[in-house]
Amino acid sequence: MKFCKQTLTKAISQYLSEAVEEFSAEQHLDTSFSRLGLDSTGHVQLSAIIEDHTQVEIEPTIAFDYPTINSLIQFLEKKSVQAVEVA
Repeated sequence: MKFCKQTLTKAISQYLSEAVEEFSAEQHLDTSFSRLGLDSTGHVQLSAIIEDHTQVEIEPTIAFDYPTINSLIQFLEKKSVQAVEVA
């Protein structure tokens, strides 16, 4: 798995700014998706955005396991590093 942290963060922020009223990337990187009001359909869409950027299948429940933009990106970075080490 390989991705650009900034590009993926921007894509997730763009989606959330369209899906969530008053979303601000500057203020909400550590706010849970549930607290922002993201519903189950939103979680599925979020996983699709991640899949598009990483080219790896992602479970829709990932946003429950890593419930903020920052925690999600950190997990994906760690997973990306592990994939490189294994290869």
